[in-house]
Amino acid sequence: MGAKSGDARMRKYVGNSKIFFLTSALTGIVVSSLHAQTMTSKEFHISAQPLPAALTQFGRQAGLQVSIPASLAEGKTSHAVNGTMSPSQSLAQILSGTGLTYHVNGNVVTLVPAAANITLGPVRVGGMLGKESATGPGVGYVAHYTESGTKTATPLWEIPNSIYVITKQQLQDQQPQNIMEALRYMPGVYGDAGGTGEDGSLTVDGQGAGTGSAVKIRGFAASQFVDGLNTRSLSAGETAFVERVESINGPASVLYGQTGAGGLIATRLKQPTDTPIHNVSVGFGNWGRYEATLDMGGNITKSGNLQYRIAAMGVTQGTQTDYINYKRVGVMPSIKWKVDENTSLVLLGSYLYTPDTGLYWTGYPLLGTLSPNNGRYIPRSRNLGEPGVDYQTATDAEFEYQFLINSINS
Repeated sequence: MGAKSGDARMRKYVGNSKIFFLTSALTGIVVSSLHAQTMTSKEFHISAQPLPAALTQFGRQAGLQVSIPASLAEGKTSHAVNGTMSPSQSLAQILSGTGLTYHVNGNVVTLVPAAANITLGPVRVGGMLGKESATGPGVGYVAHYTESGTKTATPLWEIPNSIYVITKQQLQDQQPQNIMEALRYMPGVYGDAGGTGEDGSLTVDGQGAGTGSAVKIRGFAASQFVDGLNTRSLSAGETAFVERVESINGPASVLYGQTGAGGLIATRLKQPTDTPIHNVSVGFGNWGRYEATLDMGGNITKSGNLQYRIAAMGVTQGTQTDYINYKRVGVMPSIKWKVDENTSLVLLGSYLYTPDTGLYWTGYPLLGTLSPNNGRYIPRSRNLGEPGVDYQTATDAEFEYQFLINSINS
């Protein structure tokens, strides 16, 4: 098909993925840029039709080159355009409702999906580093402040001691059954140095609570402090009652008096917070373990100067040995009175009842365990004691109060 000077010719190029609709003047007149042309009104008469045909007419009437991937134009229908308007206004009407928009490069118009042209608004990132409690659960896996190293709210990086913190988030994610298990992941700390005790208590001298458990720091028996007090506490061994656990590695007698040469374990029990808490959890595990925990807290008064928190737990579990079970229930209520902005009084009590500690002290003979007895071994689950006699119970009740003055971060 021939063409005469001054006529407009439409050329259609078909490629692997694109269909180009090109229009140009053959009179030797150079087409101006789209930016200039979009400011000049022209007469447009384009009917509603399949989008490729409409773009062909638009390119011819506007004197522009239009490029669009064939997959984007397939199945789409344009809107009708009639009247005098700028090319940009005409193209906007044609593409209305198609989900497409366009980019401009010289006198070439390229169509793209509208989503590719979305501009996101500003993103604001906030943090709680300056408001973090030195005795609270921490932020995520990282705690930035502590009171254990100096007995004042101090950033960890300002204390010339090796202090490690297990935050509440870490306890929730790792799901240790007691604090003794949580200490297995702490650097420099050797939990269960004297064996494991199913009652979950945290002992450091190998005595008390009917367990041979022990904690060693840097090879020495560690001391245990609960809310700053040197005491043995069954409550401090239950993850349901604990907010955070810290390890101070190295001598700390200057602040705490007589302690182990390797360091100490500092545990913080749960207290009322300014943020309401409503948590309930259930779980199960090996040896028929079933457990449930409760953690609730909030304001008692509208002003928030009186707050409460109640933590409770219950667990039952069998063991490897027949007739030896572990059962425990406990509750830890607390009340906080904010006397003024910098003064508060915390009353905290706990009660734990363990009808079965899960401990088994009967020894096994050499024959039948290390070596066979008449060609047979004693089953690992065999109870060699008297189930009706060989059992242990434990009861633990505590009361604590804290009078805090100018404790900005607690």
